[in-house]
Amino acid sequence: MRHGGKRLKRDIKMSLQQTILLMLFILLLFFCMMFMIATSIIIKKTEDDFKIRTSETAVNNVVSTIKASLVNYNYLSRLIMVNDRVVGFLKAEEIDRDKIYEARSSISEIQILYSNIDSVYILRNDGEHVSTGIGDYSIDMNSSERSDILDAHGTTVFSINGNGTFIKMGGKPLLTMSRAVYDINSQKLLGILRMNISSNVFDDTFTLQNSGGMCILDSYGTLLCGNKEIGSLYDSDYNSESMVYKNIRLGGEKKTLTGRLAVKPLVVLCASGKGAEALPRDTIYALMLTLTAFILSFMVCAWFITVNIARPIRNLSAAMERTRSSGWLKKIDTEMPNNEIGRLAESYNSMIEYLNQLFNRQLEDEKNVQKAEMRVLQEQIKPHFLYNTLETISYMAVQENACKVHDALETLGSFYRNFLSKGDREIPLQRELRITQDYLSLQKMRYGDIFEDEYILDDTTLNYMVPKLILQPLVENCIYHGVRPKGEKCVIRITIRMEEGGLYIIVYDSGVGMSTEQIKNVLEASREDDIKILSGFGLRGTINRIRYYYDYDNVIQIRSEPGEYTEIEIYIPKMREMKTEGGKSCTEL
Repeated sequence: MRHGGKRLKRDIKMSLQQTILLMLFILLLFFCMMFMIATSIIIKKTEDDFKIRTSETAVNNVVSTIKASLVNYNYLSRLIMVNDRVVGFLKAEEIDRDKIYEARSSISEIQILYSNIDSVYILRNDGEHVSTGIGDYSIDMNSSERSDILDAHGTTVFSINGNGTFIKMGGKPLLTMSRAVYDINSQKLLGILRMNISSNVFDDTFTLQNSGGMCILDSYGTLLCGNKEIGSLYDSDYNSESMVYKNIRLGGEKKTLTGRLAVKPLVVLCASGKGAEALPRDTIYALMLTLTAFILSFMVCAWFITVNIARPIRNLSAAMERTRSSGWLKKIDTEMPNNEIGRLAESYNSMIEYLNQLFNRQLEDEKNVQKAEMRVLQEQIKPHFLYNTLETISYMAVQENACKVHDALETLGSFYRNFLSKGDREIPLQRELRITQDYLSLQKMRYGDIFEDEYILDDTTLNYMVPKLILQPLVENCIYHGVRPKGEKCVIRITIRMEEGGLYIIVYDSGVGMSTEQIKNVLEASREDDIKILSGFGLRGTINRIRYYYDYDNVIQIRSEPGEYTEIEIYIPKMREMKTEGGKSCTEL
């Protein structure tokens, strides 16, 4: 069940090509989304700019209209000021009905030239006045207003409702033009002319403007005409001859309030209205072309990555999977591009070739080990036949009362019985030690009392499993190459102990010893020499059998003093305990 889950998990994983395409698709969606956001921002910005330009144009048009109209009305006021009957009314010592009538008639004749003049007032210095107009007015010109007019020295002063001095009962606000009247010759002040112009003069101008609302007011915020809600948003910042822009909220909608000073103190305000075609077609075409080019670039990029990266990697992965499923390490024969992926395939093929060489070498080594073991078996000199023959001779020696012969044959039989070990490659260390003891007993019978054997054993190590015949060749080496050449009685000591998870077997003899060169030849034999001497029973053959058996090179140390002693220490790693036939526990190394 677990393997099935792993296989399913592996199957549902996306391939590199699918991952790349998914990533490119996500990037494409992200770019399209950002493109749409950016386009919306551009459209909104362009539309806002268009609205601002529209309101700015509307303000400038109204300002131009106001200035043009005031030029005409200013000209009309000059006609009234120089009229003989009007001047006569202002200069008269005493006034009567005729002078008032004549002055009013002259003003009316001039006033009729412009339909939007609501009324005209001519005020003498003594407070008497003559006026024209429709409706009732409340007139109350204070000293401050009079002072402002006289300070202008004959130039026009504009105000709304005369800054409160003219109030038309139930009527709309008026634009009041005021100026002082002087004698042409003496430049003596004769009086004041005040002309009230109806706000209807600007209605047609407002109607022609495409705006969200306009108004005209004075620097005090007094509305002359237009949208009252916009007029309520006025502040003193708009008392500037340059255009002023402010963001406002009108009717729950964000707008821009544009305004400027037309003629002091008249201010024109305009709120931005609905835009027309905000984004030019050329700009739209350029944006669409950019989007199309980007999408095509993404498609080309996806095709390039698929063909040159994702597909070769997929082919490489499939080839590796075929090699793995076949159970053999084979080289990849799929054609790969000449790039990093191709070099990766070449590296993989080189690795496969190297592994195959290692496997072949390992197989060859294993064959050599098996051959060596076969030679060891062949060297047993038909042990079963020999063992049976020895039993027969031992029985005959007992019948003939040859006790020493019987003991020798018993020892030799025990030696071969343990030597055979039912053909096992591994035996308990106790049995290996028994083989060695029997061998030494036989050698004492042959050579007499030329050596003594001693044993220092750790009882906990006797049940460990070791390769057969690793100890007997070492003591044989001691006898033939150490004890016999010395010609005097020597000691052969076997020490077995456990340290740091490994088994240490030390064979000591007080023979002739070994030179440094001899030790070096034993320890530094080449691999080819190792293979050749695997069939031998000597020191080097034993060392190399242990090396191959445990796949561990550092298994031996040799310490020697020429003419004094030789000590061989063998280290066997990786021990494990096993059960013997008798039920006792053994440990395998």
